[in-house]
Amino acid sequence: MKSFDKNGYKISEMTLGTVQLGLNYGINNKSGKPTAVVASGILKTAEECGITTFDTAAAYGDSECVIGEYFSKSENRRAIVTKAHFDDVSEAELFDVLVNKAKLSAERLRIEKLPFFMLHNESYIKKYGTSIINALVKLKNEGFVEHIGASFSDKTDILNLCDTDAFDCIQVPLNIFDSKEISDGSVKKLSESGVTVFVRSVYLQGLFFMNPDDLPKKLSSAREPISKLRKLSEAAGMSIGELALSFIRSTEGVGSIVLGCETAEQVRENAKMFGGEKLSEELRGKVLEVADGIDPVVIRPWEWKL
Repeated sequence: MKSFDKNGYKISEMTLGTVQLGLNYGINNKSGKPTAVVASGILKTAEECGITTFDTAAAYGDSECVIGEYFSKSENRRAIVTKAHFDDVSEAELFDVLVNKAKLSAERLRIEKLPFFMLHNESYIKKYGTSIINALVKLKNEGFVEHIGASFSDKTDILNLCDTDAFDCIQVPLNIFDSKEISDGSVKKLSESGVTVFVRSVYLQGLFFMNPDDLPKKLSSAREPISKLRKLSEAAGMSIGELALSFIRSTEGVGSIVLGCETAEQVRENAKMFGGEKLSEELRGKVLEVADGIDPVVIRPWEWKL
């Protein structure tokens, strides 16, 4: 699998998302949280497939602990991305809170210093502005973490919220239905500024794999677009998963794509797709036509509440 260097860390083209290792997660998740044996098999298979980057968060149940337990048996350096969340605090408390969060995550992951440390969402930047960015910079300068950034859900005004002089990385949801930041050049601009862009939700939490006739009422507006995508993928001789992944892989500026897996076999299948062809401009255009005018609720999983 292709990878690139980020200050001594190999960032693989695919990042293994591990929320499924700590929680029951995803609209199309049928198997639930895996056992310890299955989780170890997933991580082992990821390594065998050349995946060197792993995404987790303090909020993902015991995901950090699962990763820490597995990798404690090896001295290989891995690019682990984790994220911190916390309740309202005063600006004066921000640095101490971040120190505590970073230490706790490092303890769970069984490492001395966190390779990549992000705020769990953009709300912290909206609330605290430069104060929290300065706290993150101080956290990095004092050696608690190596790279800093933020994960985004609501990407409105993302270029203004990202301090590209401070941030080393960000994580954003992008997919066929949710690609505004691709079309307007935001992803490319962030990458050109030196920020590593991790992309999640390529499959829109599994929505693309669902039978259009089985969609919940709240997502019924996605029935026709998903049916059209299936027809496009069939005509192109690829699966809906290959179509969705290739769309993001062919996007300039994307550093690594975060994919969660419920089984080791899914890891192999996903990793294999990274060796496939990227979309032609003609097919890419047809895909964008299908996504045009998609109902906003479809691209906001936090509003589904199914």
